[in-house]
Amino acid sequence: MINYPSSVNALRDGQFIPEFAAYTKLTLVNRFQNELKGGPLSSNSNSMTFQQFMDALQNQQPDSVPTRNVPREEEETNRFYLQQNGESLFARKRYEAIERAYRLGLVDANGILKF
Repeated sequence: MINYPSSVNALRDGQFIPEFAAYTKLTLVNRFQNELKGGPLSSNSNSMTFQQFMDALQNQQPDSVPTRNVPREEEETNRFYLQQNGESLFARKRYEAIERAYRLGLVDANGILKF
């Protein structure tokens, strides 16, 4: 388990951290992709804050909440991400955060972080 400070910064050494990339994917990117496809919009226009996301990743245990697997479309998007950005520690940590968010039940049926 990674321990984060009580106030989380999206930058480390002047670079975005992988968890922030995962957060933006599950808040902005998925919402935008849903709109482009004409798909259903999230019933809640607000998502959790980055601080709430980091707290949930750190503090919640998968056994205490309903488990949800990462949808196939999210896996395909990750493969595309790797093709465009290369396989790296950053990319692996980003996807691990996305997987954990799904397992913890933080993501709604439209791929958007719940509030």
